[in-house]
Amino acid sequence: MDEELLRQELRGLDGDLYLCHLFVPATHRPALLTLYHFYADIARIPASVSDPMVGAIRLQWWRDLVGAVANGDARGTPIGEALLAHPMAKDGLLPLIDGRDAALGEGTRGIDELVSEAAQVGPALMRLATEICGASCDDTLLRKAGTGFELMRLVPENGEAVAARAAEFLGEACTAFNKLPRAARKQLLPIFLPIGLARRQAHYFPRQRSLLIYQLILLKTAFIGRL
Repeated sequence: MDEELLRQELRGLDGDLYLCHLFVPATHRPALLTLYHFYADIARIPASVSDPMVGAIRLQWWRDLVGAVANGDARGTPIGEALLAHPMAKDGLLPLIDGRDAALGEGTRGIDELVSEAAQVGPALMRLATEICGASCDDTLLRKAGTGFELMRLVPENGEAVAARAAEFLGEACTAFNKLPRAARKQLLPIFLPIGLARRQAHYFPRQRSLLIYQLILLKTAFIGRL
């Protein structure tokens, strides 16, 4: 596993997840880096293709890779090697791929359609991250957190209404997280850092804050242990 290569690629694919994974304990960091890279590389497919068929072919490539890794074959790819080094359940990974099918369709999607995609992808990402870190979490909290996180990433241009819906999910998730016992919060915090960051992004949308501000927010969150 070329950990440094994946880390630099994740930095370009998703700066938020790159920052957040640095706060994860060293024992779990390579596996979570693998998951975040897998997620981020697939997430960009719908927006990077002009032909839905090309997007479908790329998604199928990822499905084939997951199947090959399950049989011990990395297909000569860095992410495949990483998935071999840090095995994850095939059934857990596939929703991160299958959830992108709807985004390949033509035309503008409404809020309900975006929420549906977010609800398929986001919670699956959160569940895998929780398993990697050996933590336990109420599934309702994972669903709200994951759906809000992913929905914020699907916000279209002039999508204030979508951001507002994402803010509802994220606000409920952060409130529930902050009510957990201190020990539970400490265990789950590295996984939930992206949720706290997404909540602030939803609150300020469509304004963008600087990378330095996000770094300071993450440092404060990690220090106080609350989102």
